[in-house]
Amino acid sequence: MTGLDLLNTTISEVSRSIRERQLSPVELTQACIEQSERLDPILNAFTTMTPEYAIQRAQQAEKEIISGKYRGPLHGIPYTLKDVIATQGIRTTFGNPRMTDFKPQESATVHVLLEEAGAVLLGKVYSHIGRGDNPVMCYNPWDPATSPGTTSSGSGSAVASGMGLLSIGTDTGGSVRHPASNCGLVGFKATFGRISRFGVWATSWTTDQAGPITKTVEDNAIAMETLAAHDPRDLVSINLEPGEYRSRIMDGIRGLRIGLPVDSWVWKEWINQDEEDAVRNAIGVLEELGAEIVELSLPLAFEARNNSLAAEGPVWLRDNFSEEVLREWVELHPQMERGETQSFAEYLHGQQKRMAIRQEAIAALQRVDAIAMPTGSTIGDEWNAVSANIRGRDVPARSRAVYLNGMGSQTGLPAISIPCGFAKEERFPVGLQLVGRDLEEALLLRVAYAYEQATPWHHRHPPV
Repeated sequence: MTGLDLLNTTISEVSRSIRERQLSPVELTQACIEQSERLDPILNAFTTMTPEYAIQRAQQAEKEIISGKYRGPLHGIPYTLKDVIATQGIRTTFGNPRMTDFKPQESATVHVLLEEAGAVLLGKVYSHIGRGDNPVMCYNPWDPATSPGTTSSGSGSAVASGMGLLSIGTDTGGSVRHPASNCGLVGFKATFGRISRFGVWATSWTTDQAGPITKTVEDNAIAMETLAAHDPRDLVSINLEPGEYRSRIMDGIRGLRIGLPVDSWVWKEWINQDEEDAVRNAIGVLEELGAEIVELSLPLAFEARNNSLAAEGPVWLRDNFSEEVLREWVELHPQMERGETQSFAEYLHGQQKRMAIRQEAIAALQRVDAIAMPTGSTIGDEWNAVSANIRGRDVPARSRAVYLNGMGSQTGLPAISIPCGFAKEERFPVGLQLVGRDLEEALLLRVAYAYEQATPWHHRHPPV
């Protein structure tokens, strides 16, 4: 072995070594497999490991690179996929423990794009789709007694612990940003339609979006350059060429205007004081870097969590699964019943409310280049927590994450979470969330990168 420190290893660093043939993709992949074999019994991040497939892919990558056919910075890079993303011939449960033998006939576009980029699939990772009081059965590397965040739980746990350098999660109400915040990572929900959803579980036609989870902002930009491609098989896919997300990432933020919400729901109702302090300190760093901080109000965005588009989920489920499977999939029965009994009027009102929230956010983003606020998270919550205490008030544990992340989901605007400090006696990571204008992912990455490089948080890793 090379003695790789997989907790510190990043895509941007090792891709150069792989390209220059100083590091073998096989060696890197084997190190990740061994890390997974050591840590997954503790963290339960994987639903399906694919070590033989991974080694085969790594060997292929090595041969191609030696022959001069280098595909780019993801060539030979080990990654994982949330187990709601279809992989041809590889077990995909879509979160249903009873679908133990299901192997899709066709892969999701995000998987195809990563394969074409030469990346190496290590396996499928846990997706928490339970409803009600169902606990998260996957654990946080910062403390295995706590939750890594939902629903891309395995994605956050795997990347934070070095079981792969990249994971693709999915975000309906914050499920990429939530585990990124809980696990001290970078999680990006791009503009709605920027990343293909073909072959991806769609709880909500209106809000679902796949997104990358990485250790650093630059790694996330590398992933975005592969994933953000038009796909005619996804009816909402934006018909634009892939963006260049790294070309101006180091340009700095002097002169940019950053919006600071003043609403109490942002600061007082869903995060504790030490979390608030970390995020406010982060916004202070942005100001020190030359950004102008502009106070603004987003009162309608509070309603994002309460906005019901429940009818969309059952439609997708019935389009993609047999009645026999759905009868046995008891975990989803409450969701399906709620969706199938929703009236058209209620659904229409939900869409109207969503558009009002979007227009409020778009108006605010005419005044500023990005909005900075806390990432919705469940910092330090035990893995089976049902409620949490916020400033002396008991609240539903998982819901407090969605209240803060719901604006980005309901508006379809791009939103990124980056580490900005620690809370609860400095034991658990805190996330700073940045929300931007449609298709301005590159600008958000630029702001995130400037903050990341000015602070030490991305250098701290869990004690595994």
